[in-house]
Amino acid sequence: MLCLLLPVLRGGPAPGYYLPAGTAYDPKVPTPGQFFGWEVGEWHLHSEQVGAYLQAVAAAAPERVKFEIMGRTHERKPLILLTITAPEHLRNLEKIRHAHLALSDPAQSAPADLKSMPVVVDLGYSIHGNEPSGVNAMVLVAYHLAAARGPAIETMLRQAVILIEAQRNPDGGDRAAQWFNQHRSLSAPSADPADREHNEAWPRGRFNHYWFDPNRDWLPLVHPEAQARAELFHRWRPNLLTDHHEMGSNHTYFFQPGAPDRNNPSSPERVIELTHRVAAFHQKALDGRGVFYFSEQNFDDFYPGKGSTYPDLHGTIGILFEQASSRGHAQETHNGRLDFPFTIRNQVLTSFSSLEAALALRPELLALQRDFARTTAELAAQSKVRAYVFGDDGDPARAWALRDLLARHRIEVRPLKADVTAGGHTFRPGAAWTVLVDQPQYRLLNEMFIQRTEFKDNVFYDVSAWTLPLAYNLPFAALERAPEAGDVPSAAPAFPTGTLVGGHSTYAYLFNWDGYYAPRALLRLQQAGIAVKGLTGDPIELVAADGTRAKLAPGAVLVPVGMQPDQAGTIRDIIDRIVREDAVTVYGCATGLTPAGVDLGSSSFVPLAMPKVALITGQGVEPQEIGAAWHLLDQRVGLTPTLLDVAQLGGADLGRYNVIVFGNGAYADTVSDATVTALKSWVRQGGTLVLAGKAVQWAAKKELAGLEIKPAETPPAAAGAAPAGPAKAESDRQPYGSAAEREALKRVAGAILEVSVDPTHPLGYGFTRGRLALCRTHTLILQRAKSPYETPAVYTATPLLSGYVSAANQRALAHSAAAVALPSGKGAVVALADDPNFRGFWYGGNRLFCNALFYGRAITAISGGEGGDAAH
Repeated sequence: MLCLLLPVLRGGPAPGYYLPAGTAYDPKVPTPGQFFGWEVGEWHLHSEQVGAYLQAVAAAAPERVKFEIMGRTHERKPLILLTITAPEHLRNLEKIRHAHLALSDPAQSAPADLKSMPVVVDLGYSIHGNEPSGVNAMVLVAYHLAAARGPAIETMLRQAVILIEAQRNPDGGDRAAQWFNQHRSLSAPSADPADREHNEAWPRGRFNHYWFDPNRDWLPLVHPEAQARAELFHRWRPNLLTDHHEMGSNHTYFFQPGAPDRNNPSSPERVIELTHRVAAFHQKALDGRGVFYFSEQNFDDFYPGKGSTYPDLHGTIGILFEQASSRGHAQETHNGRLDFPFTIRNQVLTSFSSLEAALALRPELLALQRDFARTTAELAAQSKVRAYVFGDDGDPARAWALRDLLARHRIEVRPLKADVTAGGHTFRPGAAWTVLVDQPQYRLLNEMFIQRTEFKDNVFYDVSAWTLPLAYNLPFAALERAPEAGDVPSAAPAFPTGTLVGGHSTYAYLFNWDGYYAPRALLRLQQAGIAVKGLTGDPIELVAADGTRAKLAPGAVLVPVGMQPDQAGTIRDIIDRIVREDAVTVYGCATGLTPAGVDLGSSSFVPLAMPKVALITGQGVEPQEIGAAWHLLDQRVGLTPTLLDVAQLGGADLGRYNVIVFGNGAYADTVSDATVTALKSWVRQGGTLVLAGKAVQWAAKKELAGLEIKPAETPPAAAGAAPAGPAKAESDRQPYGSAAEREALKRVAGAILEVSVDPTHPLGYGFTRGRLALCRTHTLILQRAKSPYETPAVYTATPLLSGYVSAANQRALAHSAAAVALPSGKGAVVALADDPNFRGFWYGGNRLFCNALFYGRAITAISGGEGGDAAH
């Protein structure tokens, strides 16, 4: 076996193994080994150890190093930023920052002197927590930059401002470090890949607190880590940004450029050219140590929500590094034994080669920054689209969320000043906004709004679409003429407030279900023990106490104050909070008589029970999908679910819950037949079982519900009219070497599809336009229910809105089910073909999921129809 790696290490190597030879260091700055009591690579660092060391370094070298906490994670761990530069720069840091940003401003009249300007480099580590070589390398990089002495380091610091994002995901990083350390044999690490140390327990350390992948969050900015990162990026607009990762243990080392045909179309050619120039420095550094590597393969630069692509759209060189992972302290691989210190050293090497590249290419990088605004303006001027317009769809909260996101990305959004009719929708002032293309962030905003369905390469490392208004399910249109618009607001958009129409009431309050935070408003009442009802019949018209008339659609919530007069004061306070915090308009009524539709005392208003939700977690479950559900409920709805491990499901008291959610995952080996039988009984007794993705396929096989799944149609390229028997047509053969790419073309890797929703069905409540966009990431086809009333959401005849789906898969998806709701006894089984909460930013799909939780009990069999019990 070819051995490229280290001899067996019983402790961590001395700093000389990692750092440039012949360097003199300031003894006042503690080495990592002096501070920790052991050398880097012997143990995996925890975030508190990292923070303490970096504080000590900053305290010992205050003339070079500034320590900041730029944000905190969900677990309140600090996101640490070190700024390292020459003493004269550190004393004038704000002046340098403003001058650097001015270089990107075309309004600046005087050209900047590039010869005297420092280059800005952002070094970022371990955004995936169980890819720890990055953060463990970082302490060595920080030590060297703070403590090294001599002409070389002094020149570097005079010519650069170095930002070090110490650990981009400390929540996941600590989870991984704890696992690797607690399972390390103390005499010598076990290199057996089957050892427990190398096989983390679910959900693993890759993800953040809510089991999200932080390296998919650069665009949607769902989590505080990403929000802090974006703020830093725009505060400095670095010239070069690194993103240090790990990959499978049997690989070597990757650095960008990636696959040549998979660059984002909005990335400037000059960025791609300079990425190749930077790569030469990594090549030299790794060759010098005999390290094997590859580039221009496997990884792409397409989705702008990743750390190497987002910078490209701003004129910053984003560089992805991928080191083969030891997944612990040592592991046998196809290339020989892989030791943790070796992985750390490679990340140190490419950190330094990145800095060397930034210094050598400083004039070119600064010129790119200076010219980027001009070339972007020229590109915008060539666009037939002059503006995008979007409206609030009657829900100001979702529109606010999109406006807030755009503001975080420094995209200018203006209020509409006159009606605009486009795309089958009329956008009106006060409820619509426009984004003009003539602005500095044209490249990024175009990526956010564009609906792209044709690609140079139809193979994708990640998703192929991310059109944000579709994710938020807001009406929008591209305009070939800029509309009349107001000024760009000087402050971030304020969260909208609702209105109390008709004043406080001692009789009843009502509110519609179309507001994004209506579920949170309802839950506030339920948590206080207030009896509430929901409208399940046809729309009604009501008259508020002040004479205002309003229409209420199915799903509207009724708070019958007159039925619980002792709770009137509590209800009044909660209603005030709902109006203030949930962006919901509430109507106070003095009578139960309505001018149209049923009256308030009708049985069409059914009691709504507070959801008691169990999310099935654990081995076999897709962490990101169930994590998105957890995040939605915990952060936006205010509902604390039970995270029920699938291993505990068989012995759990199911009667504690009225909703159980199985997200995408493999359950065949973890859920027993006895548990399936118990789940069937629980549903018939009134429970709502929610299934998504492959959980639907498992449920169908177990006959847990009367569901039918079929694979997508075989693409014509793989299906021929070859004769049966030994003879095959020559055209049926395909080159073996093309298999991976040809098979990848059959995948559906994150495309956005249009869904028709029945707004009269409980799952469709609140969908005022009867349309929804969902993100599809697989090829399983959910068949429509036998009853015509039990498929409330179906893909349209031509469902592809954005992204890549083969023609064969599009045909298979057309008119298939996006959601099936099967009544069973007093309960129901809800099957969702796709994740409605995709990556936490699919605001439009959140309603579909919440409807299953809050209105699942309202799903009943239609008398005389063909539907039957969910389990056949």
